[in-house]
Amino acid sequence: MKHFVVKILLFVLFMSQCFAQKFITLKTYNVDSLLLILPGQKAEERVNSLNKLAVSLSFIDFERSKQYADEAMNLSTELSYEEGMAAAFQNYGHIYVYQGNYPQALSDYLEALSRYEKLDKKHAAGWICYHIAKTHFFARNYEKTLEYGYMALDIFRERTEGGATVGNVRDTITMFGGLGITYDYLGRKDKSIELYLKILEVGKKNNFGMSDMMIITFRIGAEYFLIGETDSAKLYFEKALAYPDANQDIQALKYRPVTWLGKLYTQIGEIDTAIFYLKKAYEWYNKAGFLFWSMYVSNDLGSIHYEINKLDIAEDYFRQSERIFNEMITRNSLYRFDSIKYVANFGLELYFPFPHRELYEMMWTQAKSMYYNLYQISEAKKRKSEALKYYIAYFNAVDTLYKLQHNREIIEIQTRYETERKEEQIVSLSQENIFQEFKLKQSRLFLFGLGGLVVLIVILAIVLIRQNKLREQQKNLLLQQKLFRSQMNPHFIFNSLTCIQGFITEKDTRTASRYLSKFAKLIRNILDSSIEEFIPLAEEIATIENYLELQKVRYEGKFDYSIQVDEKIDAEGVLIPPMLAQPFIENSIEHGIKHKKSKGNINIRFSLKNNMVVFEVEDDGVGREKAKEILYKHNKEHKSLATAITHERIQMLNKKLKKKIDIHIEDLTGEKKKPLGTLVAFEIPYKQS
Repeated sequence: MKHFVVKILLFVLFMSQCFAQKFITLKTYNVDSLLLILPGQKAEERVNSLNKLAVSLSFIDFERSKQYADEAMNLSTELSYEEGMAAAFQNYGHIYVYQGNYPQALSDYLEALSRYEKLDKKHAAGWICYHIAKTHFFARNYEKTLEYGYMALDIFRERTEGGATVGNVRDTITMFGGLGITYDYLGRKDKSIELYLKILEVGKKNNFGMSDMMIITFRIGAEYFLIGETDSAKLYFEKALAYPDANQDIQALKYRPVTWLGKLYTQIGEIDTAIFYLKKAYEWYNKAGFLFWSMYVSNDLGSIHYEINKLDIAEDYFRQSERIFNEMITRNSLYRFDSIKYVANFGLELYFPFPHRELYEMMWTQAKSMYYNLYQISEAKKRKSEALKYYIAYFNAVDTLYKLQHNREIIEIQTRYETERKEEQIVSLSQENIFQEFKLKQSRLFLFGLGGLVVLIVILAIVLIRQNKLREQQKNLLLQQKLFRSQMNPHFIFNSLTCIQGFITEKDTRTASRYLSKFAKLIRNILDSSIEEFIPLAEEIATIENYLELQKVRYEGKFDYSIQVDEKIDAEGVLIPPMLAQPFIENSIEHGIKHKKSKGNINIRFSLKNNMVVFEVEDDGVGREKAKEILYKHNKEHKSLATAITHERIQMLNKKLKKKIDIHIEDLTGEKKKPLGTLVAFEIPYKQS
């Protein structure tokens, strides 16, 4: 395991050097030639070469790029060379964006933009706006992407004193491409198609390169496919395939529409044709050495054969996918051969080059799917030990993806927060200038100054509201992580896996299969629901039932349970917060029934009252007071983390709900106040999907 982790870390480091970005929207230069002339250069000439070296290495070698950018900045500062400093800040932005440090990248880009605007370098300012838009795109901040994308477009369309536009046709069309991708991610496929068709029209008139045109043709087909217009999608995929193999890029990119044709024919039910196209793509990618795409298509082929119940063939493809994944880890590369590292093969590099963390997340998404399918096939073929091995591998992949996604989400929130903070600083500086003018022209501009003050108050109020909203998002994200950790109790997980191992060792395969299936469903439900605020009641019931069934195996003969749902409730349509009651059910078992001498009962009820869903958990355990006494003897420092998190979740949810969630805990007693158990009741506002 230790060696595997080391290999993963090496892979991440190597990815920064091995992934080529052929159609990158940066003007780069020959590094070797620059290094030859650099020693004899001085002053501004040397600054310019240093900045050229920094930009050319920004997505290949972070440390060397930063070193050249630092030297360019220091020398520019000594010379008071403003344009050199602006270029150095721009290069810092490139360096940090490809490292995934979006807040720092935005800060440097905005500084570069300010300097280029002061120098009246409009073309450079337009491209800085583009890079800011690109950074917001990676941070999933699509509104800002559109804002700065259109800002760049407006700058390029401005007329100079001579009557020409600031930007050329290529500049404008590149903006169209970036905006098209953004509208795609916002679900505005119609707008994406409109922009892509415009690019094709202009490209034909201006003799754009075939690689560019082929990529856009393919993207139009993909957009049509995603909105269900399969005939139009097929037409554009075939148009993309009709381009001549003029270079390696086109040859590699052609297998993207080949793969999508496989998806298209799968969707319309022509399975044999779908398999034909996918096999064609797989065989080419595998032979050419494009490991990521080989794994991707192999997973698609495995899934198709699994759906038509050809398990042996499906298993062969998923095992091939596993071998390719291991090869990527071993080689520390997405490619089998160094000669293809600089061949375009994704198709979107022309507009938004991928940061390395995005590729890493894509790779582990494919691994998760592959491991889960191998687990399902092993389970179906009664190979219990192998099923357990693949389930553990699947769980590790899910955990890796969860960490990657949550790290990304934290960076995205930080990016939004830093953007708001930077804009607040700009507003503050702007207001300072207003107040200075107010002092100089006090008599004439009193009313305008007063109006400016009102505007300032409104703007500051908006900024504060946004900041509070971002803080709430951060708090909610941390609460989700706490909830996830509290539900994924390590003792419960390892006890469950130990039980499975025990059943397998005792050759009780039937019980092992049943127990593993329930454990898998429970873990999957917890993973899915831990990131959602509301889920269907039916999913919550399934999670509770799986959890109780697993606990019954652990505490055999110790308790029974029942789950009752009011006939008035539509379990599929009603939405409730996930896993509210699970900590209390766990308490019922661990602290109430566990210490009871006789067999216990847990009754769970869902009913409808005054347009509220009443969710009750009742047990006949030893009661809370007795449980506290027992717990105090064994662990004086114990605190109920899960129940505390549940109360915190309810407080967070109630801030957003008109009708509030209420929780009530009652100690049940009989004659002479003898403890008869505990009742926990939630009243949840009725909410439909």
